Amino acid sequence: MTRARPVPTTIGATEEPEGPLVDLAGVDADSGEIEEARLTGVDFEGVKLRGLRMVDVEAERVAAANGDWGGASLRRAVFRDARLTGLNLGEARLQDVRFERCKLDYANFRHALIEHTSFEDCVLSGADFQGSEIYATAFSGCRLDAADFSKAELAHVDLRGSELALAGSVLGLRGATVDSLQLMELSPLIAHELGIVVEDA
Repeated sequence: MTRARPVPTTIGATEEPEGPLVDLAGVDADSGEIEEARLTGVDFEGVKLRGLRMVDVEAERVAAANGDWGGASLRRAVFRDARLTGLNLGEARLQDVRFERCKLDYANFRHALIEHTSFEDCVLSGADFQGSEIYATAFSGCRLDAADFSKAELAHVDLRGSELALAGSVLGLRGATVDSLQLMELSPLIAHELGIVVEDA
């Protein structure tokens, strides 16, 4: 017998499903849980929710710039048009997460585990993926200029169609799929790291 997926509860700036909304300004917590919810226009900016657990959540136009979600667990979550600049997701676990048209520039994914996740038309300039494990994940139409994948472990990662100009070691992309144009743009970095001197005769 198949269990029906629950309908998310809507929470937003103009809706009060069960009383007034909680003021999250200045929150500093070691844990938190958001389950089976739809978040619209919620402001998490600067909020510290280390160890946050988020399951079956749709988040649209939320703001979590410079927040600290270190060690968070995000599963079956969708973020659309979200402002997540500088968000700390270090050592987080992301499973079946979709980011659409989100600003994730300078976001920290260090040592995160990212599985079955997609980034679509997102800004990831300066994002830090150092030491992360990324599996079965796609970056489509994204800006990854100055993103750092040093010492990352990738498998079945699709970067085709994104702007790719890395900071750090290009060898961190081992296990990723790129297109021919991206390979041409990366070739000077690859040659440098392998100690290959390129000179025209």
